[in-house]
Amino acid sequence: MKLLVKAFWVSALISIIMAFGLYRLNILNSKPLNASNFSWVNKAEIYSLGTIMSILAFPIYPEVARMHLMLYTPFDSHVKTLKDDFFIDSVVVKNAIRKSLISGKPYRLAWPASAYQLSLNNEKYREARISLALNGGYLRVEDSKVIVSINIAYPRKSFAPLFSIPGIGVIGVEEGLFWVLQQEKWYHTGYVEWVSPLPPAIN
Repeated sequence: MKLLVKAFWVSALISIIMAFGLYRLNILNSKPLNASNFSWVNKAEIYSLGTIMSILAFPIYPEVARMHLMLYTPFDSHVKTLKDDFFIDSVVVKNAIRKSLISGKPYRLAWPASAYQLSLNNEKYREARISLALNGGYLRVEDSKVIVSINIAYPRKSFAPLFSIPGIGVIGVEEGLFWVLQQEKWYHTGYVEWVSPLPPAIN
């Protein structure tokens, strides 16, 4: 019984934090994207929201959450290498691998923003997870390895729709909010390379 009570209060606390976070996010999303339009308190809110969103998103979108948290510490002069094949089964990625094999050159990965939305459909969820992490990156094939290079940096204006709530609409984040923190040097940008063995079926 005590365990159920604790679980209830933990769930209630998380729900309150999420509701307040979404409310503040909606207000911040509406501000014009110039650093001068955001007070120190606003910037602290964005910084905190980014942390909370990454922690809550980690079980669902582990790669993009991990990359966002990398922004909190300076990158050294070397590209960070992460070995993982989470992206290999994407239709977009497979097409890019074929084109890179033919041309011998890097190929830019691109998804529409609509691909970001969370879905209960396993295939759509997988594509959302991959697109959020790798959209805009460059894929190349070297020594039977697939390498995706991605610049961990936010654009000045790009709305990322994450999920829909019936009666409310699409909930998402204006990535330009994090761009503001980059301009203020609260975030540190850099490059990451995701590396996976080249699948035999494509080779």
